[in-house]
Amino acid sequence: MEEEDTDYLPPPNINSLSIPNDPVLLAVYELYKPPLTANRNLLSERNRETYAEAFNDADQVPTLADLCVRQMAKRGNADVPDAVRQDPQKMRVHYDSLDVEVPLRECYFVEDASFWRRVVLAKSSETCLALKSLQDYDWRGKGLSLKYVELVEACPAALWPEQEMTELAALIKDHVRSMDIRHLQPPSEYAFRKAEREEDDLEPDITSEESGSMEISSDEPMTPEDGEEEGEEEEDEAGSTTRAEKKAIGFNTSFKISFSGDEDDSDNERRKRRHERNVARQRLRDLKAARDAEHEERRRRRSAMRKPKEPEPKKKKKRRQRIKGAFDIRVEPEPDDGDDRVLDKRNKQRYLAHLKQVKYPEEDCTHIDLSFLRHFVNLVSLNLEFLGPALGRKYHERNALFSIKDMIRLARGLVALQQLQVFRFRNSRLSTFKLYTVCRALRTLPLLEVVDFGYNQMTDDCGPELGTLVERLGMLKSLELEYNRLDTRAMSAIGAALQRSNLSRLEYLGLAHNKLSGDSLSILCNGIKDTEHVEELDVSGIEANPRTVVDQIGYLLRHHEPLRRLKMVAIPLGSKLGIKLICALAVNKNVTQFDCRDCDLDEKEEFEANVAVRRNIYGENSFVTDTKRFPSIADVLEFAKTLKHPMVQKVENDMAKKKECLPYCPTPTPSVRSLPAQSLVAEESEYDIWQMLGITKKVTKDDSPVEELVKKESSVSVIKEPFVYKPNEFNMEEFRAHVLLPGPSNRHSYFMKERRMDY
Repeated sequence: MEEEDTDYLPPPNINSLSIPNDPVLLAVYELYKPPLTANRNLLSERNRETYAEAFNDADQVPTLADLCVRQMAKRGNADVPDAVRQDPQKMRVHYDSLDVEVPLRECYFVEDASFWRRVVLAKSSETCLALKSLQDYDWRGKGLSLKYVELVEACPAALWPEQEMTELAALIKDHVRSMDIRHLQPPSEYAFRKAEREEDDLEPDITSEESGSMEISSDEPMTPEDGEEEGEEEEDEAGSTTRAEKKAIGFNTSFKISFSGDEDDSDNERRKRRHERNVARQRLRDLKAARDAEHEERRRRRSAMRKPKEPEPKKKKKRRQRIKGAFDIRVEPEPDDGDDRVLDKRNKQRYLAHLKQVKYPEEDCTHIDLSFLRHFVNLVSLNLEFLGPALGRKYHERNALFSIKDMIRLARGLVALQQLQVFRFRNSRLSTFKLYTVCRALRTLPLLEVVDFGYNQMTDDCGPELGTLVERLGMLKSLELEYNRLDTRAMSAIGAALQRSNLSRLEYLGLAHNKLSGDSLSILCNGIKDTEHVEELDVSGIEANPRTVVDQIGYLLRHHEPLRRLKMVAIPLGSKLGIKLICALAVNKNVTQFDCRDCDLDEKEEFEANVAVRRNIYGENSFVTDTKRFPSIADVLEFAKTLKHPMVQKVENDMAKKKECLPYCPTPTPSVRSLPAQSLVAEESEYDIWQMLGITKKVTKDDSPVEELVKKESSVSVIKEPFVYKPNEFNMEEFRAHVLLPGPSNRHSYFMKERRMDY
């Protein structure tokens, strides 16, 4: 018995590789391929010499042609060689290696779904898309939309390349079905500062000409302007300078005296003239001091020029040191620029207070031209948010502002979207005028079904505009108005619009976290009753009185038959009001979803509400009330046992289809060999490759005579066993006959096996 090896890892110089030959194993090889490192460290694998897990497939070590295709794919998709285009395998490698950041103009014509799937997963924030397969989603349309939106969000507010973006939109408009625009570039800080400076420049300013034309009176002689100069050259230079400066000052010493009967006025005039004279004298004194300082500077400079120059000391040439190694090199420190000793003397608190006082008017917060949406006529879903650039914690107020000019351009683009069904405008600041512009455009869209104005800080003044939106010819299916500040005026407009007859019905009305009072809630409930609208209502977190909420919601539960789902989360009802609400819910037999979390209800009340909802869900199934089909409860229970989960039912249906296809599959062909071909294998050929290589072949068994082979082949043909391909059992003649034909990649193992047997 051999001793067990304590060293689990095989010798590092063994490079023997192989893959399974069994077709069943080959089918599941990629699925159940274990990692190599895990197998090599197992105790049971310590004596293995062949590791199928280490087989170098095409994905790990590609061929030279595939490497060339991958390298060319990094240069873009513009110029693909014809040899690559005509080979599907090469095109597969090309699309798998193509960068997701390739420009839109170079990849809009690509139809490969796997490439667009990589683009969508790399650029989209929806992580659940990774669970979808290539056939379950429009990857190309979504990828084209993401690339175009990326260009739109990168454009600054002051620059919009109209012609270039229009050409790109014309190339992709037939494939884009949805668009999500969130981070548009706002106007820069410099634009607001420039506009502020221009406003300051409009104020009146006193120029030098006005000051020069003023008449200054003087009762005293002027201060002498000229002083003694030294040297003729100095007099000439000083004279020209003095004359120029005299012109710059331009005072006029003449004055006019006007007498008045009022002594106080004369005293004030006298004081004013005296003050003006003193100011003029002070200016002349400053001028003389500046002229004297300039004269002294010229004299000092002239004396410095007369001195002989001292010879500069010769610099000693430094002896270069021999460098022994990289760590022996002497690096001189950088010269000190003094920045470390400069103190920041700015008052940061005062500067911050100044920045907080700066006002950014919405009229100046204009973004790019949103009318480019008119080119995407096949657009079905549009999501728009004015969030500004994704700065994270560096939020700025001006990034969330937008002007009414942006809304006018947006409305101009929305009018052309006749296929639009979903419009979401969230996380913005909508006023009455802005909402009116958008609602007028949305009313003209015939297929519009969902409108979302959540988180827009809309006030109660926006009620009439919302009413005009609901009054359109085709009623919306969903109106989402969560997290706004709507109240009585808005509810009266929506209720009046719902009272009008319409062909379609409003299914969802979301009013969660609005400033709804008790009066506004009663107005809304009165508008909803006796209509076919509002199958789902969300009034979570409203500010109405809890007693009023219970009265109005209880009235809806008792009398509004279309209601199916009700959400009223975070309303402090209490136990007593909760009992009244549960009684109204027990009467209703249509509500299948009732959400009352954080309403301060007891466990017993929540249990009763859950029982009532389950009763309604149980009554929705048609087989429960079908007495003809199920005359007794036992029949209903037997039918319920046959019901299965949809996923389980789908798997069983697929297995049944597979069983139906199996009888029609072709049977494997029997291995029938021709007798003349077997008769030729009686003698071995004279040419032996092993003899030429100097390798002697071991004698295992005597070859059976030809007659036994014929009998064996005839019996095999009668039994009709399935054909099994054994590439390593060919003799020399069979190998030479089939070596040039295409076959499996492991035929070389025949030589390796013979060589190991000889050694």
